[in-house]
Amino acid sequence: MDIPLVSVCMITYNHEKYIAEAIHGVLMQKTDFKIEFIIANDASTDETHTLIDQLAIDTNKITINYINHPANIGMMSNFVFALEQCRGKYIALCEGDDYWTDPLKLQKQVGFLETNDDYSICWTNYHILVDKQLVVPKWNEQYKNTNCFEVDFNNFGSPYCTYTLTAMFRRDGIKNIELIKYRFLKDNTIYSICLKDGKGKLLNFFGSVYRVHSSGIYSSASLYNQAYSNYTNLSEILKIIPESRVPNMFNKKKIWKKEFFKQLNKSNKSNIEKLFIKYKLIVNSII
Repeated sequence: MDIPLVSVCMITYNHEKYIAEAIHGVLMQKTDFKIEFIIANDASTDETHTLIDQLAIDTNKITINYINHPANIGMMSNFVFALEQCRGKYIALCEGDDYWTDPLKLQKQVGFLETNDDYSICWTNYHILVDKQLVVPKWNEQYKNTNCFEVDFNNFGSPYCTYTLTAMFRRDGIKNIELIKYRFLKDNTIYSICLKDGKGKLLNFFGSVYRVHSSGIYSSASLYNQAYSNYTNLSEILKIIPESRVPNMFNKKKIWKKEFFKQLNKSNKSNIEKLFIKYKLIVNSII
């Protein structure tokens, strides 16, 4: 069987405005290895499916595996499903509303991981698209004279520069992991699973664009939902991955716990609803 070196994993839902750029960013990649392109469409209700059908065409270097779910299964379930389809030695992530800009992005990341066995994951720099303007992330000012820097549990999230659309990691790190057991799974969960087995590095080249828009899953979420997501995710990582139990990660959890309860108290939920939410957190060993 002709196994690709890299699996590109893309999940999408109602991304008709953005999916063309996302697909083009993958198909334009120039590599000296084979790629498989996994696209998992979570039963979009707009024209996303039609556009994927028109644009996702096999090339000599890229084989397309497109799955259009007959019914919506939810973002995280779709993410896990897509990861399970990947066969490559390496997995690269890009959601359907973001896009890659460097045609050598995959080649550069593979080159790094192939020659550095002690690294399990790497990321790249990126731009943020806000109101049609490309913006350099604020953390770049602090690291502008650095070619690249290490990422581990001791500095994870300080700054938060490990964006999903830039990540590439070794598939071996997750292939024997039951991802479904993570009730609060996020990209940070995948990163943490990788970091328990090896080092991470952010490579200092701009390879991607993160799009901020009104229908973005995280960017459009309320402050309450953002705080809940980050607090529960960090708590679960600390619970399941012993290697993550370092002061930096506990401090991150403490910060998001404080923010979550602040937003919960400010919400218009009834006292009974608030008590029920706290009860669920206790049941899931979060508090």
